[in-house]
Amino acid sequence: MPHLRLEVPAEWLTPEFREATGFHAEKLLAVLVQTVAGLTMVQPDSDIRLEVPMIQLRNLKHAIIPVYGAGVGGDTSQQFLHITLAAGNDTPGRTAKVRYRAAEALGRVADEFTAGLPGLASITVHIQDIDRSRGYSTTAERRAYFAGKA
Repeated sequence: MPHLRLEVPAEWLTPEFREATGFHAEKLLAVLVQTVAGLTMVQPDSDIRLEVPMIQLRNLKHAIIPVYGAGVGGDTSQQFLHITLAAGNDTPGRTAKVRYRAAEALGRVADEFTAGLPGLASITVHIQDIDRSRGYSTTAERRAYFAGKA
């Protein structure tokens, strides 16, 4: 299943930081989830050009991950946000170009949401396409495997 993670400096998750800056990580995550819901790609096995969702929203897991001791270039007064979208299984059509467009879309939304946020040095976006041949498995697959071993 696909998942979206927003890594945020832990001190930015406090009520004091929220009140001082207006930054709400939960609201940013909600905007990112809706952005993911709108991402499309061309269905690869169709004779006609058909846009399909890049991710099925009903399957998307999402979370805020607090980051401790963060900094940029050794300067802890400079902070960063990191957004990772693991796009699920190795789906045909989810090409590098599609993943790049997704990264650009999520980055633009995050840039707009955080414009003027003090101490923010960088926002990075990473789109992963999970490749089963490189060691990815799900709970359901492991349960089925071990049930067959009994």
